[in-house]
Parts: sequence; structure tokens; C-alpha cells
Amino acid sequence: MIHQRPLQPGDRPLLAALLDSLTAFTPDERLVALELVDARLDHPGSDDYRFILAFDDAAPGLAGYLCYGRTPMTQSTYDLYWVATSPDFARSGVARGLCASMEGEIAREGGGTIRVETGSREGHGAAVHFYDATSFARTATIPDFYAPGDDLIIFTKRVRRASDPPLAALDEVALYDAAFGYRDYVADRDFLFACARRFGSREVRRVLCWASGPARHLWAFADSGVEAFGAEPSDAMLAFARGIARKHPSSSTEVRFVKASLDERPQGLGAPMDLSFVPLSAIHLLPSAAAVEAHLRFAAELLQPGGLHIIEATHPADLTPSGVHHTEWTEVRGDSVIDARFRMHLEKITAEEGGQSVPVTLDVVCSHNARKGSGPPRAQPRLRQEDRWFIPDLASFQRIVARVPEFELAATLGDFNVGVPFEHTSAWRLILVLKRVLVA
Repeated sequence: MIHQRPLQPGDRPLLAALLDSLTAFTPDERLVALELVDARLDHPGSDDYRFILAFDDAAPGLAGYLCYGRTPMTQSTYDLYWVATSPDFARSGVARGLCASMEGEIAREGGGTIRVETGSREGHGAAVHFYDATSFARTATIPDFYAPGDDLIIFTKRVRRASDPPLAALDEVALYDAAFGYRDYVADRDFLFACARRFGSREVRRVLCWASGPARHLWAFADSGVEAFGAEPSDAMLAFARGIARKHPSSSTEVRFVKASLDERPQGLGAPMDLSFVPLSAIHLLPSAAAVEAHLRFAAELLQPGGLHIIEATHPADLTPSGVHHTEWTEVRGDSVIDARFRMHLEKITAEEGGQSVPVTLDVVCSHNARKGSGPPRAQPRLRQEDRWFIPDLASFQRIVARVPEFELAATLGDFNVGVPFEHTSAWRLILVLKRVLVA
């Protein structure tokens, strides 16, 4: 289990050892990083450099750390100076959890803008990918800033003021929604719009989300004036999603829902859609290649020619020992801390026709930062989901799509970026972009 704490006297050797293990950092960069550690240790009362350290209870040493602070001469801007993860914890969610804690602190202080600067050289590729994947926006680029061919890339992210009350008594649906609060649904919506512009041939006016869950994506579409529909099999999820409507009084477009699984045709949607999508690896809840094919046939029936169906799937490399088959992350909401852990149990994987079948678990627990005089400790809401995922590789997906003549595979992407193909070295998702075509 990962836990976090601030910098303490005596931590310098741990930070030095972690920095020495990172080949992406130059000697000069390691020296500057340690100078900030020394500045904080020499002036513990200063707020210029704040540190969050991450440790794994089951492993020695430091799993990762983050350093940030207020930007001088600004009202509510912060600089993220360093975020580093031990190679033993690469792609395990440590860095994401550190950023979530930082954003929680900034939200409690009234919100603001986070700025981070990095280079474009090959050694910084992982950092660039991380900021892209965590919904930072590329705000500016200065060519050849560090050296010829090594540009300065400036990322920014806006953190809103903490306004949600403490999560005192969550049911499982609300806890699930809170655990995935790190998703930037507006950025996800804009990525889907970009796919429609690049690979489709229709203006997006009607959109359908399959396995819509809390439907946060759909409200992002509704806020942009798009007719949005959700298909969801869970009555509890549908009730929760409809309840969110009360929190969107400014939206001029209603989100509508129907009860339907991924492998059945939703009824009562009216006119065909211009765009549909399956988020968060929900496609893997279908148990077989035949079930995936049935889903695609229903999706094709509901789309206009030229419309797109986009599937966010798990990267097949994550089923290998070197892949990312377990992640941990933390969300902070006011006085509530949501710790989530997702794991694919590769030791129980089995081969199926057209893919691999693997058990997965999601554990989420909500704890509370007790304050003096706040009364006795509150119960910790918990969620545990156990499923079995069917995960085809790219070739298997291609064979399934080939059996549905109404679709052509327009693109296979490796990130929420239309410029990152699946074959790219930084690819970490498998995103299938299917285009509805006319069948003779």
C-alpha cells in the first residue's frame, strides 16, 4: 500500500538515491533537484518548496516524490518543479497519486493554475507523455530553448476551488464516481471531437455513451450543446447519473438515459447518432469475441454513415509481466481521501478464442482527515468489484471488426491524442476508431 507524507529531516539520502536511479535526469538536473531539497530543509518554515513523498509499505526506499510551490508575484499560480518515480514503480500510479494530492491541496487553498516546464528531448519523453495523460494542456513551446532540437514545453492545468462537502456516507456508486474523479471529462470530450474531425465525416450533434456509468462524459457533451444519451445496464448507476442533472442547472441540453447492456440494442433513442463510444475499458466486460462482434453490430445500427464508434481498451502489453497490470491512485475531496487500487490477476489468466480472459479487482476506500473537535472517527466507505475481463489484442480486434462490414477501422491510437498511433513507443492505451460506412 502506498502512503504519502511531507519531507522530513533525514530524507535527503532517500531523495538523492532516487534521483541517481533516474537515467532521464542529467547530473545538472539532479543537482538542482537536491538544491530544492536543501532549501526546504534549511528553511522548514518557508512555503516556497513543498514536498510530498510516497512510500510503499512492502518495499524499502522511496517510491516517488513531488516538489511544488507558489509562483512568486502571482495570486493563485503554482509551479510543479519535480515529480519523480523510482524505476521499480514506473507506471504504477505513484506519480498520478502525488499529483492528485498536490491538486487537492491547491483546491483547498482556493484553486489556481499549475505550471510545469519540461524539454522535448528523448529523455523527457516519459514526462511529456505523463502530462498529456494527466490532462495538462500544452500551453506554449519555445523551439531550441535548451539546445538545438530540445524545445521548452510549458504545460498548465487549472484546479478548481474545493466546493464539494466531505464524503461522509457514500454508497458504492458514489464511491466509484469519486474514485475516477481524476478523469478530465472535458479533455476526453475534446479528444472525441478531434477524432470526429480527423477520421469521421459528420458534425457531432448526437452522441451515445455505452456503459455510461455516472455519465460525466455526457454532461461535458451537453455543456457544449450536443444531444447526449447514455446506455447503462445498472439501475443504481442510472439513478445516480440522473441525479447529477441537479448539479448542471446551467446546461441547456438534457442528458437522457436508457437501460441497456453492451451486447443489446438500446431502445427509444430516436434518430441515429453521429458519435458513440465505450469508455474506461468497459468493452472488456463482454465475455467473448462473439459478444464484442454483437456489440459492434448494434453500435453500427445506431450510427449515421460517416459517424464514429470509439472504444477505449486496455493496452495488450499490460497482460505481460512487464506491463502495467496494477495501479494505485489517490483522490482528495475536502476532508475525504479516496484510495483506489486496480489489479489484473495475471496468475489466473486463461486463453480464450480471440483473446485472453483475466480476473480483475477494483478496491476503493474513503477515509477522512480528522480535525480537532470533529468528533469520533467516521466509518470508512468501501467498494470492491470483482470481474473477469476478456481482452483481445489488436490483431484479434481487427478480425472482429472485419466481420462487421458496416465498420471500417479508421485508426488505432495509443493515447488520448489523435497524433499518437498505437505503434508509438509512448502508447499506453488501445483506442479503436471505427467509421460507419455504407454497405452495398
